[in-house]
Amino acid sequence: MSKGKRRPGRKGWITIVAVLAVAAFALSRRGGVDEDKDAQKDALKTAKVETGDVQVRVSEVGSVEPQVKVDVKSVLSGKVVALMVREGDQVRKGQVIAQVEPDPSQARDLAQVKNSVTETEIALNEARATNDRNEGLKQQGLLSLQAALEMETRFKSARALHNAAVERYKIVQESGVPINLVSGSSTQRLNVSAPMDGVIIRRSVELGDTVTSGVSSFNAGTIIATVADVETMIIKAGINEVDIGKVRLGQEVKITLDAYPKVRFGGRIGRIAPAARLDDKVKVFDVEVDVDRQGQELRTGMTANLDVVGDRVSGVLTAPVEALFKRDDKEVVYVKKAEAPKVVESKGFFASVFAADKDAKPAGEVDEKDKWKEKFELREVETGLASFDKAEIVKGLKVGEEVAVEDPTRPKEKKSND
Repeated sequence: MSKGKRRPGRKGWITIVAVLAVAAFALSRRGGVDEDKDAQKDALKTAKVETGDVQVRVSEVGSVEPQVKVDVKSVLSGKVVALMVREGDQVRKGQVIAQVEPDPSQARDLAQVKNSVTETEIALNEARATNDRNEGLKQQGLLSLQAALEMETRFKSARALHNAAVERYKIVQESGVPINLVSGSSTQRLNVSAPMDGVIIRRSVELGDTVTSGVSSFNAGTIIATVADVETMIIKAGINEVDIGKVRLGQEVKITLDAYPKVRFGGRIGRIAPAARLDDKVKVFDVEVDVDRQGQELRTGMTANLDVVGDRVSGVLTAPVEALFKRDDKEVVYVKKAEAPKVVESKGFFASVFAADKDAKPAGEVDEKDKWKEKFELREVETGLASFDKAEIVKGLKVGEEVAVEDPTRPKEKKSND
């Protein structure tokens, strides 16, 4: 043996064995920790079945609106030449709020309607006088029967034309058009009046704007102003079709305003629309909430938060709504099975350190799609009332049981560590 090399003594061997033992223990602990982390990462979220209360509520956002409001339009197209009101002004029924000067074509039509009454009246008087004169000649035998008949027909035709002209005049006059005003002037002005007592909540035009008729068959007409009764305000909102079954007429509603978060209002469902409408590709039903107390805080267009209070049950078995699934038109849950006791396998020292094949799959491994059955049991349940977060369990579960709040039959998406 060379002089520079020495074989390890007894103490050296003891040190080597101790180091190897510590390394083996560290590796085994690290493997166990990694296994625990993987198990926790792959574990599904569960929740316990508990006894509690279920309160049905529907939360929605609406807007404050007057119960009665009317859009005021002109019966003639033309230019706005006078505006007598501003937004916020109080008006009385019949009060003039604007004046519109008809466009030339409509002014000409109005003149024709007015002149036709005069023209047909002159023609009628002439035909009547001729017919009366011819009646005397006919009785004296100085007029043929044929000529007398023609004159009588002419008189009846003139009377019919005059009656038609008068009817047209009345129709125009009753529609609010000032056909009999400004006699002898080429300028006519239509007075646009308030249809009811109220407040001008919106004025949509300015002086000099051109407006279209509100009685036109081609369009809805230009809104000059909106008059509303602000003494009675309501809340209008759209309830999603999935929640409309929880809402009924007369149901209590709690109301708060974004503008006045500390002010609380009470109300009740006063109207539910019989048909749904599409709102951003979602079907909603329009509802109106009657406010119990009218206050100065309620202003048109304000955002209102509605909390519709529904039925309530107390001291019942409850489970999260996320734990309920539909299978073949039945409600089911996945109940977590009781864990089997862990068996600790004793391994030799060198087997722990130098495992031959750690990744070898055990014989008879369960198919991946049925792996959930090792930890969960599929069970049909019967439910009662349901709120937005939990549901009443009528049959199928017991207090303390754990249910999956994720679908265990679907593979969990693995997050990348990159």
